[in-house]
Amino acid sequence: MNWVPVLLAVLLTLELAARIVLEIRERRLTQIRGGLLSLLQLVPLINDIVPLPENRSDPPCSEFISKHEEGHAVFHHGLLRNFVKISLLLLAVWFLAFLLASRGLNLIDALLWLHLVAIPFNIAFRLYCWYQEFEADRYAFEKLGKKAARNAMRDLAVCEIPYTKLFAVVYRDHPPVAIRSQRMLHKEIKAQIKVQ
Repeated sequence: MNWVPVLLAVLLTLELAARIVLEIRERRLTQIRGGLLSLLQLVPLINDIVPLPENRSDPPCSEFISKHEEGHAVFHHGLLRNFVKISLLLLAVWFLAFLLASRGLNLIDALLWLHLVAIPFNIAFRLYCWYQEFEADRYAFEKLGKKAARNAMRDLAVCEIPYTKLFAVVYRDHPPVAIRSQRMLHKEIKAQIKVQ
């Protein structure tokens, strides 16, 4: 018996179960209905390409946001993030070619294996993006001070969809306001929950 398809099926089933538990936990804690996007997040491969919206609306422009974006430019975050993305993409192409050529898998099985192997890399990439956001926040905080930072976090909290921290680390490139404000202000400002 060839154990590779069985292992693939078991791992995909475990992933689906973990995502369902995470989705149910999120809906209970935030009291926000998920809709079609929640269902798409459960499907392997689709959840890799369908991004979650992070905000209900764009936050109002402020001096803090301008300094935050200036911080991204000063630290070359865009360039570094693209370098990491290209490196991960090249690694993914190599892994896919390895599965197709050396292991003789069909394209669908190879893509599903790539999806499973990419999960920890996706989370690591998101944490790297979070680190860049924290660094840009710190830059803006040092330039403008506590009051501007607190007002910007409050404005962002009004616009942000209130995902929990665990859900955010799995799906979002930006850390939630609660984490950003805790790191910067040593006070947690939470996104406002609007029951839909």
